[in-house]
Amino acid sequence: MKVQILNKKEAAILRAGRELFWKYGFRKVTVDELCKAAGVSKMTFYRYFSDKATLAKKIFDNEVEKSMEQFRKIMQSGISVPEKMKHILQMKSESVKNISGDFIRDFYSDNESGLKAHIEQKTASSWETILDVYRQAQLRGEFRKDMKPEILLYISQKVTDLFNDPYLTILCGGPAGVIMELARLFTFGISPEPSAPENQ
Repeated sequence: MKVQILNKKEAAILRAGRELFWKYGFRKVTVDELCKAAGVSKMTFYRYFSDKATLAKKIFDNEVEKSMEQFRKIMQSGISVPEKMKHILQMKSESVKNISGDFIRDFYSDNESGLKAHIEQKTASSWETILDVYRQAQLRGEFRKDMKPEILLYISQKVTDLFNDPYLTILCGGPAGVIMELARLFTFGISPEPSAPENQ
């Protein structure tokens, strides 16, 4: 599903919210600061969003939908499985770039405005979609028949911290190297990679 923006002012508020929330978290950012960054009045803000939490939920939903669309495109493409895993890891790495610790703490610990419950519900729905796509890949013979997609999904959620791990970054020669090594581990384990045909 593609995200649809109906109005330039609404789009400006969403952009400002994403930038400020990503940088400072949810709690520290005020509606006044959002309006100033978006170049709109408070009246305009409340025309589109009933409160700050509603804006945060919309921003989160947009990010999830964008990621899911990219994920489907990668998995439906004709590229090799190692390349698919590399692109998925790159996408995940990009999605967590520039997100402050305050943002993570605010969103996942908030019980008052319903953000935590909203994120948990949206995440559960996304996981079901991802698992379905992985199962389809199994049917196409791209993944092992005896592989449990739930394990691949679970581990992939745990690698986020590795993208910016200083020691691993040095070992792999940079962030891109980390992604490549993780993609190879996901795809081949520790077995040698299959040799490419000579005519390729």
